[in-house]
Amino acid sequence: MNTESITARKFPKWAKIVSIVLGSLFVLLVLLWLLAGWYVNSHKEALLKKITTYVSEHLDGQFKIGDMQPALFKGFPDVSLELEDVSLGDSLIGVHHRNLFQFESVFAKFNLFSMLSGHPHITKMTLKNGQINLFTDSSGYTNSYLLNKKNRKKKTSPRQMEVSAYQLENILFTFDHKPKNKKIQFLIVNSAGAVKHRGQMAYIVAPTEIHINQLGFNLAKGGYLVNKEFKSKLHLSYDRQKGILHLPFQAIRINQTNLKVGADFQFKTGSKGFTIIVESPSIAYKEAVSYLSRSIADKIQKFNLAKAISLQVSLKGKFQYPDTPLVHARWQTTKNDFQTNFGELKDASFAGEFNNEIYPGKGRGDANSAITVNHLSANYMDIPIVADSIRLFNLLHPLLDFKMTSGFPVQRLNTALSHTFNFTKGSADLKVDYHGGISTHDSLGHSIVGGLKIKDAAFTYVPHNVHFSEGNIDLDFNGADLIINNSTLSTGKSDMQLHGIAKQFLNVYFDDPQKAAFEWYLHSDTLNLAEFKGLMQQRQIRSPRQQRRQHHRVNERLAYLMEKSRMKVHASIDRLYYSSFTASQVKGDLEMDENSIVLDPLSMNFADGSLEATLKMEPGSQDVPFNLNANLAGINTSKLFYGLENLGQSTLTSKNIAGQFSGKINIGGRLNNQSDIVKNSLNGKASFKLTGGQLINFAPFKSIQKFVFKKRDLSHIAFAPVSNVLTIKNGKVNIPQMDIASSVINLSIQGIYAFGPGTDLGIVVPLRNPKKKAERAAKGLKPRKNKGIVLHLRAVDGKDGKVKIVWDPLRKGPDEDTAEDE
Repeated sequence: MNTESITARKFPKWAKIVSIVLGSLFVLLVLLWLLAGWYVNSHKEALLKKITTYVSEHLDGQFKIGDMQPALFKGFPDVSLELEDVSLGDSLIGVHHRNLFQFESVFAKFNLFSMLSGHPHITKMTLKNGQINLFTDSSGYTNSYLLNKKNRKKKTSPRQMEVSAYQLENILFTFDHKPKNKKIQFLIVNSAGAVKHRGQMAYIVAPTEIHINQLGFNLAKGGYLVNKEFKSKLHLSYDRQKGILHLPFQAIRINQTNLKVGADFQFKTGSKGFTIIVESPSIAYKEAVSYLSRSIADKIQKFNLAKAISLQVSLKGKFQYPDTPLVHARWQTTKNDFQTNFGELKDASFAGEFNNEIYPGKGRGDANSAITVNHLSANYMDIPIVADSIRLFNLLHPLLDFKMTSGFPVQRLNTALSHTFNFTKGSADLKVDYHGGISTHDSLGHSIVGGLKIKDAAFTYVPHNVHFSEGNIDLDFNGADLIINNSTLSTGKSDMQLHGIAKQFLNVYFDDPQKAAFEWYLHSDTLNLAEFKGLMQQRQIRSPRQQRRQHHRVNERLAYLMEKSRMKVHASIDRLYYSSFTASQVKGDLEMDENSIVLDPLSMNFADGSLEATLKMEPGSQDVPFNLNANLAGINTSKLFYGLENLGQSTLTSKNIAGQFSGKINIGGRLNNQSDIVKNSLNGKASFKLTGGQLINFAPFKSIQKFVFKKRDLSHIAFAPVSNVLTIKNGKVNIPQMDIASSVINLSIQGIYAFGPGTDLGIVVPLRNPKKKAERAAKGLKPRKNKGIVLHLRAVDGKDGKVKIVWDPLRKGPDEDTAEDE
């Protein structure tokens, strides 16, 4: 039987040697590691003193360590120490009770061999649950001197302690400078950094999470980035020789917004400062505004953009006074909806920038800041606009400059002006250069140069429903004034040429529309007042609450201005008519405000004579009160009655009367919502003289023939001059005794004549022949008054509404006394 001998495989000799060496080294390392732990634990007091002395040699202040423990199992094979209650305070810590820094735990892991070489290398340092406080109190005392290295006579090794990694957990950093009212505070929630050293350079990669309480460079204006969450995997480098901390351009996250940031911080004496660049390809406007200080945000948060914008910001500043950074921000957006104080800009595309130092050397801040918007194109209330440059200067007292042009169908103005004007056709060209404040009540004032030209327009003046079939309007802005040049308006039956000015129009438009005053010059070849009856009709009344809520809108504010403003019109009209009233060579001054329409003076040629008058009306209610004072001379009575539509009665018409009328009228009353006279509202006095008077086919006289004068011709009666003073009360005319003498009949009339129901006239008719009266007069004898047979009649309302003459044998008709009592 064959047997095989199996021999164990033998390791090569060199492998055994290597294994023995490595094992020995490992055992040695463990022994050294245990020895180091024993040494730390057994020499704790001496080591604490040594560490305290080392720090004290390099820094001023009171450096303290509460306790120290070896942390063997946290860092094998490195040696680890855990320090508890580590703090550095200044000499006045007992007064202000604030350490420069204070940590509950400081964990340091040392490379074992570096400790043996005499140049300790910290592979990782962890700071937990602590605070870092830099402050300057109101007296000017600061604890920042603790950061300065002591000048030591001993020469030290050029090599410094190196740290390969660090971690910060729950560390609150506060910079508080009372004299400059600054406070910067943020909580480092977690930051774990890996450090590589190459000569004088240290390269750091550190995933970091920070809660920013505020960056308060001036607490009176509020802080930046208040209560924001910061996250990023930071890449940094530090040049120890030059003292520069460099942050390459990289991604960060603030709240839910992705940004890119790059920065340089210079810590060398004489050139201490920083440069920070921030970019975002897409950030919400409100989010960007929330990063800013309260003083800036309050001014621009009234604006808003519906969609995100692209943003770039650069900051350059110093760590020593003057330490306000230079801020330059730029942004771009397309097809965005932009909300402003003047309304919303739809589909807005523009680029903008902000700079807080417009004039070098004059300080950095709101007073020397500007916001600029370039290449703006948008739709404003359906109006397409283009603005090359919009600049907002001085955020303390904002001053706005912009130039704007546009051409569009005039119907697009309806969105902006629908409460005032409604256009149905035409074209418009707009060109304005604005300079002034951005708020309605602004002490800087408001100035516009440019204008609006409207051609071939048809529109309605909405508040009073007045229609214009053709209009060419040339509005010019000359600073604060509004000027109308060579504008023409036509209705169906009227034409007007208009020019004028509104002084300080723009300032009162923004400040107090009730102070607006227009002065126009109007000429018309033909003017039909019936087309403008709406000016006397009741306007829509809005509550004060509605008015206050809506005045800031362009539409509502213009309607309010037109309603509340004062207008003075110097009118010259070749031909004026209203219904059957016709006049020529009309001249007058018309003044209008919210509560009244006044014509004073007013003159015209009317009914072959002349009329001079003043007229006051008070529109705005259901019935329009009016008051008329008029002087009439040489008026054709028939034309007078025709033009005044027979004074609203049918008994005596223009067909029944002739003669020349002169008189004075002072009468008041009301017009209804159709601009017709409310007859029972009339009150006043009228004095007149009628010469060459004739009554033609006057029905009441014809009815007298039922009783007497059947053989006399009463169809055409010429009578001597007649004059009287009439009193009008509640639409009824009190006629004192008035004697009328003619070749056919003599009579005396007195009593009440009503424009509506209520006529009651006493008529006394002597039967004697008027020719006998003429014969007595020829002989020089006095006429016999009421001698002979006298007929007493009475004029009263008939069932058909017309005045009828009835027999009054009992003399119940009004006499002189009863007539006056009425």
